[in-house]
Order: sequence, then C-alpha cells, then structure tokens
Amino acid sequence: MFLAVMLVSLAVMIPSTAHAGKKRDARVAYVLKNLRLKSDVQEKFKPILDAYLKELGDLKDPYKNLKDELQDAIDANKLTAAQCDQLFEAKQKQEEQEPALNRKWYAKFKTVLTTQQAYKAMKLSDDKLE
Repeated sequence: MFLAVMLVSLAVMIPSTAHAGKKRDARVAYVLKNLRLKSDVQEKFKPILDAYLKELGDLKDPYKNLKDELQDAIDANKLTAAQCDQLFEAKQKQEEQEPALNRKWYAKFKTVLTTQQAYKAMKLSDDKLE
C-alpha cells in the first residue's frame, strides 16, 4: 500500500517538476535576452541565475501547492476559516523570506554583473511571463 502511494505521488510530482523546469528555463532565457550580456559574462551568469530561480521557486512552492490544492474551494468561494488561515500564513511566510533571499542573490549577481545589470536582472526575474 505504501509503495503504491509513493508511486502515485511520484507520478503526480514528475510532470509538475518538469513543468517548473520548463518555466524556469523560459525565465532564464527571457532575463538573458533582455540583459544583452557579452557571451563570456552570460556564460558565468546563467548558472547563478538558474540557481536563484530554483531557490525562489522552492520558496514559493508551499503556498502555490496549497493554493492549487484548494483551487476548487477558492473558485466556489467556499474556503473554510481554517483554509483561509492556512493560505494566509503560507503566503506571509513566503513574503517574509523573500527579501533575504533576494538580497543574497543580488549580491551574488554582482560578482559577475555590474550593479546596474544585477538590478535589472532582479527586476526582469520578477516580470510576469505568459
């Protein structure tokens, strides 16, 4: 029984992990295209950017997963008080941790990029992509 549950869990997780990887790859390409870096700088920066986006995604996953799990109740406007509290707390935890993560990676960006480029990279990383 436990093995069956684990296999089903993996089957559900693998497509979402692959999807997250594709979205991250698209965001990396978007940022790099808009920064217009020299090829040697881009080569050094790409793995740093990818690591930042992965860590940022990992930070956002608990709220996103909870929201996805409760999406039917959200759409039907039928969230319980406990579910509202769960969503609120998950989002607050994410938002409390993001500034420190962004500061850490901004400093790492500046080891390869100019300050202006690092700032632009952070802004581009936050752009809404379709």
